[in-house]
Amino acid sequence: MLIDQKEDGSEPIKIRAHHILCMQGFQGLGYSEEFIINMARITEKIQKNPSFFIKVITEADSICKHCPHLQKDVCNMGTDSGEGIRAMDISVLKELDMESGSLISSAQLTIFTDNLSPKIVKTICGKCRWQKDCLYFLEKCLIYY
Repeated sequence: MLIDQKEDGSEPIKIRAHHILCMQGFQGLGYSEEFIINMARITEKIQKNPSFFIKVITEADSICKHCPHLQKDVCNMGTDSGEGIRAMDISVLKELDMESGSLISSAQLTIFTDNLSPKIVKTICGKCRWQKDCLYFLEKCLIYY
């Protein structure tokens, strides 16, 4: 079962590594209305509170909680039972020099994502179905490619 950070911020919120990038370019689109509302709530909370702590992981997180592709806490997007999504997480962790389970403050998110090169972002996000609507991807990559 997924656990959300308590409203008082006493417990880190679990965020998939690739969702660190998704939150930077989120435009209110998603897989369902529930997913969009949840993603917007979490993204806003993290962006507005620099002392909010995040546990970076490679499995279903607080954002996935309302995704229609989540079944029994496993991403079932596509035909690979979420392995492509997990590969994105692992790539992000590698590029940010982190391990699954790393704790970071929300203030560190922008610092980490700003330091990723357009080439790395294109590699990680290149097959993402949301890239044409993602401001992070467009700002990082469209100018250069």
